[in-house]
Amino acid sequence: MNMEAAIITTFLTSTVIATLISSYVAKISNDKNMSLKYITEERSVWRKVMRETTSKICSGKYDGDDLKELATMVMVSLNPLVEKGNKLDLYIIKLLKEIEKGDPDKQILDEFRDCVSVLLKHDWERSKNETKTLLFRDPESYIKKRTLGKFYEETEKDNSQIESR
Repeated sequence: MNMEAAIITTFLTSTVIATLISSYVAKISNDKNMSLKYITEERSVWRKVMRETTSKICSGKYDGDDLKELATMVMVSLNPLVEKGNKLDLYIIKLLKEIEKGDPDKQILDEFRDCVSVLLKHDWERSKNETKTLLFRDPESYIKKRTLGKFYEETEKDNSQIESR
């Protein structure tokens, strides 16, 4: 009887430990999925607002002071920090400051539109990549290199990610 009790105790202990580990992993997975869903939805809204605002600025369909408001809306949606890897955001902000001066020429508006398009494409590719399982994700540096074009700046971290691909 003692041997049977030891076997049952061992079995129950193992079962409880396995259940606890399984519950913990499920909770982590659920939290990650909820976070990813929220972030993906917010980024989708951000892309929509950026597209609509850029379209208004480039089409000229706004009233007087609205240009400043539209430009500000885009500017506060970008990263203003002067740091490596932030060339595109900073260039868009520079173009917006030119546009804000009034009566921008077609070349500046076209460049602004093209830069925002590159930014949106890059964000879309990042969003798609983040929904993939970890094993099938592309390195972030690969996506940057493929989508950012002349605005891509390699860092040491980027080089190591590309080499491991």
